[in-house]
Amino acid sequence: MSLIEHKSFALTQTCIRVIGTGMDVPENVLTNDDIRTKYNTDLDCAWVNRKLGITERRVSQPDVMTSDLAAAAARNALKQAGISGESIDLLIVATATPDRQAPATACFVQQKAGLHNAISFDVSAVCSGFLYAMTVASSFLRSGQAKRAMVVGADTFSRITDWSRMDAVFFGDGAGAAILEASPQRDAVFDAELYSNGQEADAFTVYPDQTTFSMKAGDVLKAALTAIPQCAERVLARNGLAVEDIDVVVPHQPSINLLQKISEKTGIGFEKFCLNMDRYANTAGATIPIILHESIENGRVKKDDLVFFAAAGAGFTAGAAVLRWN
Repeated sequence: MSLIEHKSFALTQTCIRVIGTGMDVPENVLTNDDIRTKYNTDLDCAWVNRKLGITERRVSQPDVMTSDLAAAAARNALKQAGISGESIDLLIVATATPDRQAPATACFVQQKAGLHNAISFDVSAVCSGFLYAMTVASSFLRSGQAKRAMVVGADTFSRITDWSRMDAVFFGDGAGAAILEASPQRDAVFDAELYSNGQEADAFTVYPDQTTFSMKAGDVLKAALTAIPQCAERVLARNGLAVEDIDVVVPHQPSINLLQKISEKTGIGFEKFCLNMDRYANTAGATIPIILHESIENGRVKKDDLVFFAAAGAGFTAGAAVLRWN
């Protein structure tokens, strides 16, 4: 039996709907050429543009915390949904760059966004964090422990990036949020297949004696190309779906190269993938909610679409999920 068969977790099918989304990114833009000029004169910007699909990213000012971006995204989601913060009874923040070691960043977001009635806590699964948090929120909704949940992905990776290194080009700062409710529509199914493998913990990490991340890009790529296709196969099979049934893919935004390889391995046409890493790079836990919000705004995600989510992150963590948009 493979590791993924030992460690995967399937969520019981849950009928949910997303009633609002929001995002927030810093105003400060840092291009690849800026990094080359300021920090690393050996950086091959053309290679980064072509291979990673990343041309720029947003970087927070020193006084802007992860919770500031998260709270702004949450407020924008409330505005889009036309509801008050008091109606949210569950808040989960997915982040790998918390404001402090304690308390949870979600506690700061609760106060800043006016979510005073929300049970609030963090989930740490790095780039898979939002998908993990969405799965946890769905479980609360399914059991009746919550009626309306705010799920936020937010990260400020600029705080743990050594800009002189070649792998600095991968990351940027941002936050995205989604508001979930239980849905009365029987076809509004959300189902997720999650995966963890601690044997790959050093592929991406911040060691105790360091303040910036260390990454073995090849190991991350290899792990993602194993875990995501297997998660995808399982969640589709469990729901009697084929890749042809997928209308739109809302993935984590690691690099265009990795997503193209995932498209090839899963058989899901790359034209279905929503992309924005060219403008924001990899915002870790924020990638999926940011691209989800943009895809709703520009009409890529429409009523009755079967939306496919995919993510891979440090840990090693990964997951795939399907949601009938309603």
